[in-house]
Order: sequence, then C-alpha cells, then structure tokens
Amino acid sequence: MNTELREDAMYILQNITKAELNAYAANSTAKALNERIKKDGVYIEKGDGDAAAIFTKTQGTLSKNINSNDYVSISNEAMELSKSEKEPNIEFSLTKIGENRFRIGFANSAMLHRAVKQGFLEIEGKQVELTDDIKSELLSSEREITRRREIIGMKNMMMQMAAQNRQTSDAMAAENAKMSRVMKTASRIMHGRKVSPADEKELMEFNHELYEMAKIAATLEKARKNKKDDEEDEKISRENDAARDYENTPKDYSVEPIEMPKLETDMEVSFDGDTTSVSEIGISDIE
Repeated sequence: MNTELREDAMYILQNITKAELNAYAANSTAKALNERIKKDGVYIEKGDGDAAAIFTKTQGTLSKNINSNDYVSISNEAMELSKSEKEPNIEFSLTKIGENRFRIGFANSAMLHRAVKQGFLEIEGKQVELTDDIKSELLSSEREITRRREIIGMKNMMMQMAAQNRQTSDAMAAENAKMSRVMKTASRIMHGRKVSPADEKELMEFNHELYEMAKIAATLEKARKNKKDDEEDEKISRENDAARDYENTPKDYSVEPIEMPKLETDMEVSFDGDTTSVSEIGISDIE
C-alpha cells in the first residue's frame, strides 16, 4: 500500500493486541501508532460504509475463534493528531538587563521541569543549552522554593489548628460554667433563696425536670429568710448575668494566614556572538 496515509480515507488496524494498544496509548506522540497503521492498516475508501461493515464483521468472527487480537478504527481526526508532534510549549519571563544579557524566570514549576527535560531554551532566536550542571542548579532552586512554601503552609495549618483548639476549649469551659451555675441555681431555689428571672429561665431550659424538682422543694422549705440572704442572692444573680453576657458575646477565632511568597527560579543568560553563557541561577521575588 501507499507509504503515506490518505486524509480522505479510513483505516482499520488489524492484528493488534490489547497490550500493544495500551503501549501506543501511553506514548506521548502518535508516531509509533502512525507507523503501525501504515504497516498493518486496511485501507477503505471514504464513504464506503459497506466495505467497512463487511470487514469489521468478518474480523469479528475471526476474533471469536482466535480470541487473541483487538481491532481499532482510526478516524480522520486521529490522523491529524498523529501528524502533530510539536515540542512542548515552555513559558518563561524574559527581561533584558543589559547589552545582550537577559534574565529568565520560571514562575511555574511545570514549565521549569519541561525546560530541564527538553535541555535547551530558545531566546531571541538563539538556542541556549542547559547543561547537566545548569539543570541541577535550576532543580535545586525549585526544590528550595517548594521547601519555603511548605514551611509557610505548615505554619498556617498550625495557626488554624491552634485557633480551633481555642474555640473548642472555650466552648467546653462555657458549658462547664453553665452546668455549675444552673446546679447552684437549683440548690438556691430548693432552699427558698431568691433567684433572678434570668437564672430561673436558664435552669428551666437546661433541665426542666430539675427545675420542677427545685420548685417543689422550695414550697416545702420552711427556713427563714433575712435581708442578708437577699443581698447575697442579688450579688450572685449579677455575677451570673455577667457570665452569660460574656458567653453570648461573639468571639473571633479567625487567623490571618501568612501570605505565600511569590517566588520564581531564574537565571541570567548572556550572548557573545554565537556563544551563550548562563550565570547567577537562583531565586527571586516576583513583583
């Protein structure tokens, strides 16, 4: 068959196993699959649906007997993709800092790793080779940026956890204080002491059965009350009011996170005729 694949036709690939198909799918380009189609693909004229149906049915019958091969149809769109074998798009910032001198910045870790994998950069129409030493320094700087961000991320997480712990601790303390307060209120009612409407309401909402028991006990209390008892009761009620006000006051447990630094790995590139040199690989703040 013709060594070039026609765009106005369909090809059915035969004699391909699942393992081979998975290997082709895992490939970053379609070049290998394209070559396989040229070798084993069955050519069918565009629009000849009958031929395609007959071939597929025949091969389907054979596959039941052999039970070892899979078949795949390659569309025109897939053919177009198979022809596209472009180099990865690598983005970086480029700043001129002098005559034939540039600063290159990689704000994106993925772009830096792509550049390292490619092994060179195109700058002002010239190719700048990334030697093994340069690659090592670039990756080292990128790891340092990651380390700094992880430290800040850990600090932010610890601050958030501390704030949550304070909130939980305050809630438990408030609940314990409320329980102690209502128990004392119940005891005072049982002994015929004076309690404020707010204390009585709090006890009733906290435990209605305990409130009813205290009221029944109060009717049986024959102890004599005096002015001193009233003064003490009023003092306790004021303290309880203040405690409730504090507990009901909204509290801010939010934390202001440390801002993540805007850093990039960069390097300087100099041109001297056809000679290029790379220097000062490091980390810079992004304005």
